Amino acid sequence: MSYLAATSDLLAVARAALRERLMPRLDGDGRYEAAMVGNAMAIVIRELELGEAARAAERRLLARFLDSPQATLPELRASLCRELRSGAIQQERSSEVAALLRELVHARLSISNPDYLARDISPAEGGRRS
Repeated sequence: MSYLAATSDLLAVARAALRERLMPRLDGDGRYEAAMVGNAMAIVIRELELGEAARAAERRLLARFLDSPQATLPELRASLCRELRSGAIQQERSSEVAALLRELVHARLSISNPDYLARDISPAEGGRRS
């Protein structure tokens, strides 16, 4: 077992204890704050388990889109932002940009808020399922 896997397991045990044994004893603000701590722990667990692969996938997607195979992830993110702000990305690539951004947001949400991805969001609510 790797160190990070052990860390993830340790956090999962601590989160379960918080939710199953400590939270039921709390009320009001204490219960709310404990729930926030539990949610933060869940995000950290998912980051430990999925974060490295998600960043590698993001880097591959951005490198392909920007045709910059040697650039680092921070460089690619900065380049995409610059190109979007300046209008350098051609109009005919707008659907490609939208698909890229949807995929990147989906990957981030899978770590930070996977329950949101499970929701059925209608176009009338400003969301779109593809």
